[in-house]
Amino acid sequence: MITPALTRPAPAGLPEPNRPTSPPGSAGPVTLVCLHHAGGNSSAFREWRNALPEGFVAHPVRLPGRDGPVTTPRRHPGLAALVRELDEQLAEEVPCRYAVFGHSMGAMLAFWLVQRRMARGGPLPELFLAAAYAAPHLAGSLLGVTSEDAVDALDDVTLAERLRAAGGLPAELLARPQWLRLLLGTVREDLRLCAAHRYVAAPRLPMPVHVFGGRRDPIVSVEQLRGWREHAAGDFGCEILDGGHFLVQEPHAGLLPALRRRLTRTVPGPQAVGASPGPRTVGPSPSPQTASTSPAPTRTK
Repeated sequence: MITPALTRPAPAGLPEPNRPTSPPGSAGPVTLVCLHHAGGNSSAFREWRNALPEGFVAHPVRLPGRDGPVTTPRRHPGLAALVRELDEQLAEEVPCRYAVFGHSMGAMLAFWLVQRRMARGGPLPELFLAAAYAAPHLAGSLLGVTSEDAVDALDDVTLAERLRAAGGLPAELLARPQWLRLLLGTVREDLRLCAAHRYVAAPRLPMPVHVFGGRRDPIVSVEQLRGWREHAAGDFGCEILDGGHFLVQEPHAGLLPALRRRLTRTVPGPQAVGASPGPRTVGPSPSPQTASTSPAPTRTK
């Protein structure tokens, strides 16, 4: 399940990046950019829109090709291309102060999005939050799938059963193969994206990093979550909650209250922000090495 690669993200000779600061005169709310799990879409965060602390607004990201009718999933040329699209999309949608949260596959996308912005000197988040995803240098499989070929080799029934066992698929859908085919097409595309991901050394994240995990997560271990420490240049926290892999959809797990506490403790609200220097530029970071990609609704990684 794990393919440990490079443990020290910062290449030799590369200085630690500067911590991000708020743009001058930022008086508006802080946007929480939310990236969903594999097989999902932006509706995973619909309950968050009115649940964040005062001064924060949720921005569920619509991945390219998602949130429309479930027909044929869009296949992306690769992780790097998807991250580039996201960067351009968010440059228009989120022009001011922001933090980023990624759930499962969304954490991988969030990590490489920040790396891309670091490389080009773009605006960085004030806080990086991840849930239910192994540290990038440890992530290597999902649902026991370690390659794109292995994804293609899984029949729909086996894939659906693995999803159900992980808590990502209602049991009643197993009896409706016509619905499953539509949903599983998107899941397969996202599984290919995750299976194709290969970590390459990258600078540490200069903002505070905090990760959440579920005590009963059958996919990601506590050790894999704690591995995120290797990617934090400064403040780091790891919080284990009483839930499974799909913490965003498990109200009893307490993810939302924990996230609210972390936001208010780490990110100053608009009323506390005065004029300050803009984001600093950091050295170049590598692009993720991968193969194919794509998007749609269901719960996976």
